[in-house]
Amino acid sequence: MKRFSSSRRTRRLAARWASVCLAAVVSTAVLPGAPISAAPIPAGPAAEERSQSWQVAESQLQPADESQLRQVVAARLVNQHGQRALATYGRAATDSVATMVEPKRYAANRNWVFGGGVIRVPSDVEAAPVALLFLAQRVGGSWQVALEGSPEFAVAARQAPVLSQAERDLFGRTSVAAAGTATGLALPWKLNQGWAHWGVHGDSGESYPYNSIDFYGGDGDVRASRAGYMYRFCTNARWPYVKVVHDNGYTTGYYHISNQTTKGEGAYVAAGEYLGRIDVQLPCGGRANGDHVHWTLWRGNTAVTVVGKTIGGWTWYSGNAAYQGYAERNGQKVYRNYCCPIVNYGPGDSSYPTGVVETGTFSNINVRSGPGANYSVVGSVNDGDVIEIACTATGDYVTGPWNNRTNLWNRMPSGGYISDAFVDTGTDDPVAGTCS
Repeated sequence: MKRFSSSRRTRRLAARWASVCLAAVVSTAVLPGAPISAAPIPAGPAAEERSQSWQVAESQLQPADESQLRQVVAARLVNQHGQRALATYGRAATDSVATMVEPKRYAANRNWVFGGGVIRVPSDVEAAPVALLFLAQRVGGSWQVALEGSPEFAVAARQAPVLSQAERDLFGRTSVAAAGTATGLALPWKLNQGWAHWGVHGDSGESYPYNSIDFYGGDGDVRASRAGYMYRFCTNARWPYVKVVHDNGYTTGYYHISNQTTKGEGAYVAAGEYLGRIDVQLPCGGRANGDHVHWTLWRGNTAVTVVGKTIGGWTWYSGNAAYQGYAERNGQKVYRNYCCPIVNYGPGDSSYPTGVVETGTFSNINVRSGPGANYSVVGSVNDGDVIEIACTATGDYVTGPWNNRTNLWNRMPSGGYISDAFVDTGTDDPVAGTCS
């Protein structure tokens, strides 16, 4: 929608909201479905968090009731990812690891569970945690558990009653990895603002691949690199670890941040939406120096190198060691601790047109499951958010902030719709193709 005001309204910085603990249980209706296509894992002694060797045998866990789910998930997490975590954290393969398992949603009969599991970071290591979502189904007294990024997780997601339809679509297709140098990701701060970096490195500095960059400077407000669905880990801390799962196969992680958005677990966040403030928070362990965000790049359960990738309009390169390297754009190279010429130019390589959300007097605008006000609400976007537009549909007429009336609805790549009456695209006509 084209705006007729002579100048854009001044944007206020995102509000500094207090965080809420997200350990609440969510009940949902139970839907029929086939069991997860993974070998069943018997339940065992309950433990919310414990140290254990990665060699723990799942077959040693004895059948028990549903309340022992935490230990079952912990065993699967350690067996499948313990060695990688130990290597990432610079520990010997025979060392033990500490886990945290957090069920987030239960089905009404408690036979389906959705949650998150973490292999915590040792206190002397600068690293982001190994943190994965899980789905579990109880079948015949045993738990079948699937971890994020696995084929079993994608299969389970398509039928799990503890997920929204948008999440089923998201997790059911992001098991296919994105490829190439184009990421479709912006840098994690406001568009056209400059920040600095502390070098390209691994999850814990020297570890490979180099999937991490520490960012600081600017206004300190950390924002989503792309639209997606937000999840938190280590929620017993005041400011948990945040990651956003995107529609293009990538997941971005945001460690150390405080003053986080109050949006709930699994909430939709728009590209550029406020997530929190740079800080030195350590909800899942580790250590940190100086306020920053430890930004990480993943595909499912696999760390993805940022080297050679274009993010925010800049292509990233490593140096001879961790915490070196530089960002390059049009021949300009920006090395670490050079504040703050790294301007966020947005996704840059995305094929989608974009628009800026204009809410008028509203604090935010609902994102709906279809092109009309009677469709269910699947999320919200805030004033000033930049959204990508995958296609345009006709639906209910809506009047926008300047009495601009239209029946056009923009569908974002994640699947949600927002009325074009609240999106500044520079024209009254569609900027994307017609939704099928």
